Amino acid sequence: MKADDLTLVLRRRSDIRYRTLDGEAVVVRQRAGEVLVLNEVAARLLDLADGATPLGAWVEVLLGEYEVEREVLERDVAECARELTEAGLLEPLPAGDAGNASGVSAAGEAGERA
Repeated sequence: MKADDLTLVLRRRSDIRYRTLDGEAVVVRQRAGEVLVLNEVAARLLDLADGATPLGAWVEVLLGEYEVEREVLERDVAECARELTEAGLLEPLPAGDAGNASGVSAAGEAGERA
């Protein structure tokens, strides 16, 4: 994943279950039998990974939640999304599938929480 690809759409992997507690997310990767703890920002990205919203829209949402320069946030969102993908928590949507996934909206409503 390139740091400048803000058109990329990601979704949570189907075996991921999580709950946010005190700003951190406790994540269970069911197939791997792993439990992970994510910080507040990574937990928020997990919320935003609805399979319909591109990374650029995540940036817009987060600009309203954090005091940070756009360029810094764009870089950090892309990097964190890459790390979450490498950790097996997120996956890119196959071409043409954006918007067809169920899950959390960009506003962080209903989702795949445990």
